[in-house]
Amino acid sequence: MNTDVAGSDADTKADPTADTPDGAAPAEPATGPDGQAPPGPLARALPVAAVVAAVLALVLGVLWLFALNSDATQVAQARDEALRDARQAVINLNTLDHEDAQKGLDLWIQSSTGSVRDEFVSNRDAYAKLVTDQKRTTAATVTDAAVTEVDPRAGTARVLAGVDVTVTPEGGQPAVTRQRIELGMVRTDDGWKVDALEPLVTPGTG
Repeated sequence: MNTDVAGSDADTKADPTADTPDGAAPAEPATGPDGQAPPGPLARALPVAAVVAAVLALVLGVLWLFALNSDATQVAQARDEALRDARQAVINLNTLDHEDAQKGLDLWIQSSTGSVRDEFVSNRDAYAKLVTDQKRTTAATVTDAAVTEVDPRAGTARVLAGVDVTVTPEGGQPAVTRQRIELGMVRTDDGWKVDALEPLVTPGTG
């Protein structure tokens, strides 16, 4: 009898499910491969937050560089367009043929805006008569030009230009007149146009 009781006690101690309900094994703390407890939710969230912060910083940096490059691109584009249209305007405003003065004056008006255009329009007939009476033909060549100021937001620019104007009287020999001009340019829906003209050097003949 005593032997059976002892055996029963031994079996109870040896059975790991004896003290758990329904014979379930007691819960053991989970450990990682290194025997350490796994990180909690906060510890797991920290690396994710660091990655998000790094990505955000990268995105903001890219946007900042994009804004800088965008401004630089706008300035460069405005400068190129103003210079191109100013060079053409200088040619247009210094080219007239006494046999078709109206065609040349059309180019004057098309190349200008503001008070300059108003003057060309109001004095068109007088200019046409002068050119026709003098029987001269002029043709211009831009020798150099550069943009000294440009504001793409305001749509304004200033351009310095050197121009050689070949003047040919009817039946006579051509002569070259060299000039330097400062042009005020304004951006319009039809491109950049002249709204101010100022000779910088007294015209000379070469």
